[in-house]
Amino acid sequence: MPTVSFDGQSFQVDGKRIWLVSGAIHYTRTPHELWRSRIRAAKQAGLNCIETYCFWNVHEPKPGVFNFEGDADLRAFVKLIAEEGMYCILRPGPYICAEWDFGGLPAWLHKVEGIKLREANGPFLEACARYLGEVFEQVKDLQQSSMPAGRTSGSGGPIIMVQAENEWLCHNPAQADSYLREIVRYLRESGCDVPINACNNLWQRVEGTIDTWNANEHLAADLRQLRLIQPTAPRIVTEFWPGWFDAWGREHHTRFDAQWNLYRLAQILASGAQYNLYMFHGGTNFGFYGGRNLGGDSLPGGAYLTASYDYDAPLREAGGRGEKYYAAKRISTFASHFGHVFASFNAEHTHAAFALTDDDHSLSVVHQQGPQGQVVFLFKGRNETRQTVGMLLPNGLTLNVPLGRDRVAWFVVDANLDGTSRLTHTNLRPWAIIEKKMLVLFGPAGAEGLISINESPLTVKVPSGHSPLVERHEDWTVVVLNEEQVDAAYPLPTGLVVGAAELDEKNLPLPREGWASMTMISLAGDTKRITPKVEKTAAAPKLGEWSSASLQHLITGASEDFKLIDGPASLESLGQNFGYGWYRLTRKSAQATSSGLAPHSGDRLHFFTHGKLDGVIGAGPGAEWNPTNIKLDKTTVVLADNLGRYCFGWLLGEKKGLFGDIYEVRPIRLGKPQVVASRTPDLFALGGVFTFARRGEQNPTDTLTWKFKAAKKPLVLDINGLPMRVLVLVNDTPVAGYDNGCCSGRLRHVIAPEVLRNGQNELKLALFSKWESKVNVLDHVTLYDTATNLTDEAEWAFTPWEPPAADDFGKGKKGASGPCWYRTEFRVKSAVTPLWLEPAGLSKGQIFLNGRNLGRYFVATQGGQSVPPQERYYLPEPWLKTDGVNELMIFDEHGRSPSRCRLVYDAMGPYGE
Repeated sequence: MPTVSFDGQSFQVDGKRIWLVSGAIHYTRTPHELWRSRIRAAKQAGLNCIETYCFWNVHEPKPGVFNFEGDADLRAFVKLIAEEGMYCILRPGPYICAEWDFGGLPAWLHKVEGIKLREANGPFLEACARYLGEVFEQVKDLQQSSMPAGRTSGSGGPIIMVQAENEWLCHNPAQADSYLREIVRYLRESGCDVPINACNNLWQRVEGTIDTWNANEHLAADLRQLRLIQPTAPRIVTEFWPGWFDAWGREHHTRFDAQWNLYRLAQILASGAQYNLYMFHGGTNFGFYGGRNLGGDSLPGGAYLTASYDYDAPLREAGGRGEKYYAAKRISTFASHFGHVFASFNAEHTHAAFALTDDDHSLSVVHQQGPQGQVVFLFKGRNETRQTVGMLLPNGLTLNVPLGRDRVAWFVVDANLDGTSRLTHTNLRPWAIIEKKMLVLFGPAGAEGLISINESPLTVKVPSGHSPLVERHEDWTVVVLNEEQVDAAYPLPTGLVVGAAELDEKNLPLPREGWASMTMISLAGDTKRITPKVEKTAAAPKLGEWSSASLQHLITGASEDFKLIDGPASLESLGQNFGYGWYRLTRKSAQATSSGLAPHSGDRLHFFTHGKLDGVIGAGPGAEWNPTNIKLDKTTVVLADNLGRYCFGWLLGEKKGLFGDIYEVRPIRLGKPQVVASRTPDLFALGGVFTFARRGEQNPTDTLTWKFKAAKKPLVLDINGLPMRVLVLVNDTPVAGYDNGCCSGRLRHVIAPEVLRNGQNELKLALFSKWESKVNVLDHVTLYDTATNLTDEAEWAFTPWEPPAADDFGKGKKGASGPCWYRTEFRVKSAVTPLWLEPAGLSKGQIFLNGRNLGRYFVATQGGQSVPPQERYYLPEPWLKTDGVNELMIFDEHGRSPSRCRLVYDAMGPYGE
């Protein structure tokens, strides 16, 4: 059986050193028919490893019922990685974050009695053990340590490392011993034979695991410090973030540009560490799987994820390749082809270097070495203008180095090429070694180059234009490219192609825009020009006539689909784990209030009386968070929208729907608080894990205290934008925790009558820092008395939200002022160039293509206010029919006309390049 081990620098498979250059692709965010093309795009970018999460709520939609088929076929995905000759890092959770609904945890966990999430809780651990066991039933024979049947030598499957849990960014040693170590034990007992890592950024270390790092800044310093803490294991950045996720109501993230990424990837390599690009390819949050993350000051209430998980990643949502892709390709190809050099660095020797920040240096040098060779990185400051510098070699020779357009350049000295030849030195950037016969380097066009192999020098001039330079030297075919050519170059088993956009499924080059021809270079140095035939992209298809299906029978409450329920209930408890749900409230008489609140609710509630919308309350653009006008008629219908569960932070595990009564509220006058000097409160009195919290801290802090009078009935505490973290106590009972980041700047907590006393009560905000007297706390903290229960005597009924039947649609029908379904048809002749829907004129809802849910869209509020950032929605090629009619079906929450919707072709994605 192969053995997978590691030391302070790299992994080893049967003693052979392995250097991982990895990128994340999530199989559930890409149709399975496109998996191979996305994996190959990663390989063509120079990566040799694919990292993926496993999604518990996809694989176990109901307790004990497992799904590993279609887009959830984990085994098929891992086998494709193997077929492409790549490694795999598997991250099965059970919790994954990933901006995925509930961080990957299944919604049915809410129904498990006594459960506590992500801690040493019997019901939770039992469910975790069952899930992890099923995952490894799928892939345990696909580990590097497993030998396929019939073979007696060589390595096994592609899985080289497995992660336990994810970003447990909390210091609570007792839980580490009883929860995190249990997850490691479950993995081992399920058949995991490869190294296990924990990416907790050292908040909590776990015995028997490799500590890895998640970040995209301060990498040079952090990775050096990680070496001191963990000298006997390789340094790996499990998540280097080349982009960021998008949320409705916030502009598209673009601040991490291609040069920014290139600079920091080089920092990782210069620190002797391996990396995983998270994400390399983001994909799409199909259906209702987009989660809710921290929103900060820009999105109080939380960042609800867009349908697009493009992530501004190197490989765009629909597979497009832009400058980020080519920048990643330049350095990743070098890192993987010269991986034997990196994997053999002297892990115990680290050179001093000037700080690698953007602005405080003109040029920094980092030099790493080992028995397989040396690598020198030159980092340019943001304002550096020099085109060349002199590099003094260990032998006393000075090389005139052309720096080029990138903010970092790299060079090798005395590097092993094939076991018999060595690249003595060069002033050009090494890029690829192909079949131990061809060496590819690149530099600025027109630069003078020097390449010494086996101490035999070769002088060259970097070519201009599109024609590469090919030389035979020391039994090597040496190819010299300029900076434009290297982005258009792809290694092949037979040599190299220059001038290609990509390689197809047969490894044949496809033509590149702006290039009249492609150059094929054989391993022996023979060249051949190919003039490809370029086909024009056809005009985008036109949408047909629209028909509509009215929902007036639901909006008015007249539908016979409503079934009586005992009272308020969450969507999860009613079997509606995702999406929307319809509630009907029936009262003996109407009642209205100007200060209504539904504190027991998740996300957004649409209130309808007499078939017309009265308002939307809750979170997100176009919804009212504070007490507002609520009218409850004899019959009131509420459309509850589950816009995505928290995937990170202190509020993980919130319920959705309308699971409590609706109240008329009035604020309780609190007045100026008493400020008392104290020590860090014990947040862990509420549970076992709180992000960025440390158990046992005893720092000087303050506590704010109010006295108030109230009856023993529910109270509602609202904290909004308070710039510090607090533990909330009522009559000295801990009831809630608040943090401006981990609670997205907004906390609404219902104080149960059980902790209240008739008459005098005490509210405390125990701070985690000293009180800032300049902050007016009453601008951020409100306590409400539930003066009147508006639904105390109401009769409750519920019906699930679901698409209508085909015969419910009729021409000429209109959605009036409420929710409506629309349907149209279109035809496509081919499914090559990515096709997108622009839902201009609509508001918010869902898009279905040929019966498959493409995901949420949100382009405008009910009042017509534009909601950024996503204006285009991906229609995956495998879901399109080229031999028949395609059906497009849209649910719009406010019944806006779809007449302005259109289809467009775009290779790059929802946000362009």
